[in-house]
Amino acid sequence: MISMTDFRKPGDFTNSENKPRRAGFELEFGNVYVKETARALQNALGGKITETNPFVFKIENSSLGNLTVKRDAALLNSVKHRETLSKISIDFDPGTFASEIEEGVDRLSSFLIPCEIVTEPLLFEDFSKLDEVVKILNQLKAKGTQDSIINAFGLHINSSVPDLDVKTLVKYMQSFLLIVDWIIMDSGIDFTRRFFTSYIDPFPEPYFKKLLDPAYDPDIETFIDDYLEFNPTRNRSLDMLPILCEIDHDRVWAAVNKEERTLLSARPAFHYRLPDCRLGHQGWRIANEWNRWWYVEIIASDDRLRTELIERWNENRRLFFMTRKTQWTDIVKNFLTDHIKTPGQRS
Repeated sequence: MISMTDFRKPGDFTNSENKPRRAGFELEFGNVYVKETARALQNALGGKITETNPFVFKIENSSLGNLTVKRDAALLNSVKHRETLSKISIDFDPGTFASEIEEGVDRLSSFLIPCEIVTEPLLFEDFSKLDEVVKILNQLKAKGTQDSIINAFGLHINSSVPDLDVKTLVKYMQSFLLIVDWIIMDSGIDFTRRFFTSYIDPFPEPYFKKLLDPAYDPDIETFIDDYLEFNPTRNRSLDMLPILCEIDHDRVWAAVNKEERTLLSARPAFHYRLPDCRLGHQGWRIANEWNRWWYVEIIASDDRLRTELIERWNENRRLFFMTRKTQWTDIVKNFLTDHIKTPGQRS
């Protein structure tokens, strides 16, 4: 496993307007209550806390910016029952009987439905503050991906794009496809999340072949259509639908099924869904997961590296099918070690 300690910064982490790029983080975990989590975060990070309902709390102006803490279930967060019951003068203010019932629902659901912390888009210089969030959750005995076969908890990283030019998007997509098998191997992505859920379904093999064809040079409409042909869903390890919605909402909306449409939001950011959230696992840090994404950034920004790796992929894919992934991850591991200098590494 390649050594990773602190957060690695891509060489030029700015966008086409020369402004700093940012990244938001989403942590999923179990075994704790929403209010308990929100209060612990506020105590450590400061800020003003607001209860939307017992399943959703917001913290404004903390040392990590604005945070949302919520029970990750549409059924709970919609709380449509409130609208109906309020018509017969049922009060849901904090401390009321109805509010206490909802808190009881949160306590019961904490064993089955993950809690989630969502940060605002952070400057790179603030990434290290995420260590404090992990420390707080570990103190609360939050359960991570590794604690149960039903804990399909993820860490999502939403890194803003440098720009929305199709050539840029192709470079990032190619870079991710080239090293995703290595990321899975190097990080040991949980078996349950990979095979028992659809949240991070792999990209289909025909999509690999199309994107990693050296002659692939689409316009933006073709790039979007190609993606939607093979991936009309959020359930991919790198979900590009938010970006594609930002570019052409109607085209994406027409291709995605009705159940997923309500979960889609347009934003110019990569939705990297692959990493596990291993709270409570000794030595686990968010930096480990970011630093694997860092390689995607580096390869996307270097045409020579990417072209060479694409050539190797096309040579390798002709090998015996059952050994391809094992051989390919070894090739990628050696390639990254030999060709990419990590921060602090001596020449």
